[in-house]
Amino acid sequence: MKNSGVITRTNDKDGEIYYTVRHLEELTKLQTSVLQKQALELQRMNERIIETMSNVVEFRNLESGDHVRRVKDFTRILAGYVARLYPEYGLDQEDVAVIAAAAAMHDVGKIAIPDAVLLKPGKLSEEEFAVMKTHTTKGCEIIHMLGDIQESEYGRASYEICRHHHERYDGSGYPDGLKGEEIPIAAQIVSVADVYDALVSDRCYKSAYTPAEAYDMIMRGECGAFSPKLLLCVSCAREEFERRALRNRQETTS
Repeated sequence: MKNSGVITRTNDKDGEIYYTVRHLEELTKLQTSVLQKQALELQRMNERIIETMSNVVEFRNLESGDHVRRVKDFTRILAGYVARLYPEYGLDQEDVAVIAAAAAMHDVGKIAIPDAVLLKPGKLSEEEFAVMKTHTTKGCEIIHMLGDIQESEYGRASYEICRHHHERYDGSGYPDGLKGEEIPIAAQIVSVADVYDALVSDRCYKSAYTPAEAYDMIMRGECGAFSPKLLLCVSCAREEFERRALRNRQETTS
């Protein structure tokens, strides 16, 4: 039987069972709402895992302080410019949020670095630096153990950032010596954010540079080679970076 606006199914035993289009629409909306709530809860769980792991790193690495939070802030600013200026990377606002959240995992591998190396106040020896560099690959091993985020967009971004945030555009970085656009864009963004925060922050082995000095050092290539596209984004983000850096300094000294 056919009825206008009605979907029917005939059952010999029970007679005709029918569902109106309106009922199906309501059912679809309900299912969509449930899926959206599940996705939101999964997102929150992933973010809690990332935040917890990054806090563990801060507890171990005594000089890091609020480094993770600051890197996330600089990452969010810079990723926003990359999304706007270079649509070829395919980043939308959701991607920007994921990259900023995953940036907190960039140094998670330092959990596995011995205190004698991680907390050494002076310059590392060649052997000690070789150990320190393993925080990239050790961090990836930790991310693999976090099954709840491993297969999610957060897990993929965390892995790329953790492994490749010390790669350099000219191939001089580590651990894989990736060059140019072989380096995932998320890792490129966090790499710049990480370097900038390191420059404008006090460390046990140096005093903070001014935001202007940090900007000039990055643009002159004194902190390693970065993509020309990323450097253009840094120039566009300069004022926001400097305001954020000054605010961070005020919060630290207050």
